[in-house]
Amino acid sequence: MQKKRKVLKAPFIVTVAAAASLTGAMALPGCTPTVSDGSCPESAPAVGSSCEVDDLSCGYGDDGCGRPIDYTCSDGVWEQAPTATCNPPPPPECPPALPAAGSACAQPGMNCNYDEPLPTGCPSTVTCGDDATWSEPYAPACNPPPVECPLEKPAAGSACVQPGMRCPYEDAAPALSCPTMLTCGDDGTWAETVVPTCNPPAPVCPEKMPSDGDLCEGGTGPCPYEMMTGCGPMPTQAECVQQKDTWSWQVAEIFCNPPPPEVCLTAATEDACANLGPACRWLTPGCGDASETPVLAQAGCFPSQGCEVDEACPGGTRCQELVINPCYKQACDACGSTVKVCAPPGGRPSASP
Repeated sequence: MQKKRKVLKAPFIVTVAAAASLTGAMALPGCTPTVSDGSCPESAPAVGSSCEVDDLSCGYGDDGCGRPIDYTCSDGVWEQAPTATCNPPPPPECPPALPAAGSACAQPGMNCNYDEPLPTGCPSTVTCGDDATWSEPYAPACNPPPVECPLEKPAAGSACVQPGMRCPYEDAAPALSCPTMLTCGDDGTWAETVVPTCNPPAPVCPEKMPSDGDLCEGGTGPCPYEMMTGCGPMPTQAECVQQKDTWSWQVAEIFCNPPPPEVCLTAATEDACANLGPACRWLTPGCGDASETPVLAQAGCFPSQGCEVDEACPGGTRCQELVINPCYKQACDACGSTVKVCAPPGGRPSASP
């Protein structure tokens, strides 16, 4: 709103005496200018208060985006410029410490990582959910070895880390010939299964690790075994679980990613090569002119990833271009193609199939 100034209809003369008589007079609110010499007031003026220097602009405070708020003298009164919104607003920062699950968070979908390990040994990650609360800590990119049963029988109701895990323990009571089974429940605590006297005795773990899906006798396991991987033998476990009306073995498969090349070369059979996982492949000799590119001398297990220089190959081998059969066990007609692999001199693996 513009404030109109009063136009004097007659000459306005103030004598020295009259000016002296006004010295002690009290100024009326809104009549005393905020500034008269063209400089900004020390603090932000009240909107609507009077001023004398039109178009004088002064900035004060913070509009929330790191910019001062503008005040402008217009037609004798102070006006405040409208404040702009920040676009985009600065993202919220992660809490300095791992927040409690269910506590409030500011931005749904936000992930925060912390060094505090979970019971599996993996770093913690929490997510701000759609309900604006923090999730339970989890580890999205951690693949630790399977959790093993505690050596000592845990107390029922105590904490456990892998829901669904079952652990057998020999009971101290002589009347019981079956082991006591403890199961890690969905609430993260151990629950003890009451086991009646066994007649016949409880089934025992097979001496040799069964294959995943083999039939088994209910109540067996979990059974500890070692599985050969590209990183050597690693601990795993097999458990007899019920699938509808059938009991079958469920084997926890472990992979090493990637396995060292020399491990592939030690596999003596095609089955042993396949058990090392996708990082190893079984190659067979192909057809070709040996005067141009040597033909693979003998079938064997080789790293799936090719090589470029000898330095990338393990001791006793070198990077060689060899002709192999690309259609081994495949529905195609070709019999020869070239690959570059780490192989001993002559293109033979170190172990005979």
